[in-house]
Amino acid sequence: MPLDFIISAFVLGIVVAIPPGSVTIIACQRALKLGFRNSIYFTLGSCLSDIFYLALVYFGVASFIASNHIYKILLWFVCGSVLLFIGGTSICSLCNKKEHAKTIDNYQSSRFATFISGIVVTLSNPITIVGWIVVAGNFYLIWNKKYPGIRDHGIITIAVIMFGVLVYFIPLTYIVSRLGKMLKEKFINILILVGNIFLIVFGGMAFYYAVKSIQQLFVL
Repeated sequence: MPLDFIISAFVLGIVVAIPPGSVTIIACQRALKLGFRNSIYFTLGSCLSDIFYLALVYFGVASFIASNHIYKILLWFVCGSVLLFIGGTSICSLCNKKEHAKTIDNYQSSRFATFISGIVVTLSNPITIVGWIVVAGNFYLIWNKKYPGIRDHGIITIAVIMFGVLVYFIPLTYIVSRLGKMLKEKFINILILVGNIFLIVFGGMAFYYAVKSIQQLFVL
């Protein structure tokens, strides 16, 4: 496999990971409050969903799914519900001390629950699949013209792209987790609260797009 192709796939993974979104916010929140290891479990779950969508893009199925209005509407509603739930429960754990906060923290600390939440947050976000169609889809087309044999190395391509994603996310969450140990709890709670507000805003936007998609469906 050509070296320039591998380098390009690696850089693509980093570039895709840089723009902040719900996954970045939640991963950083977990790094601040629950530590680096917990954040990594969430990131790995998110990466598993990314791999699934990358595979769909590679095999040409993603464009069909992205153009399906019913599928997008369902995803928008699920995505909005998930983000509102995560943001809302986290705010409750900040406002309500003692037992309720302890229950929420225990749930969030669970490795399995953390991993699954990473899968759900990424898998339910229509922006994820649209983003991979635009970025990875064009990437495949460009390199397939230059090196036709590249299409036979889909697994390696996806692995290199995801390695690029992790190369960005792992240092980011590690630095955030180290900051979490240096900052006072009150300031950490403020940062987490701000992050939760953004998640709720993202959730509200997801419902807005769902309603807008329903209106477009009736127009069509």
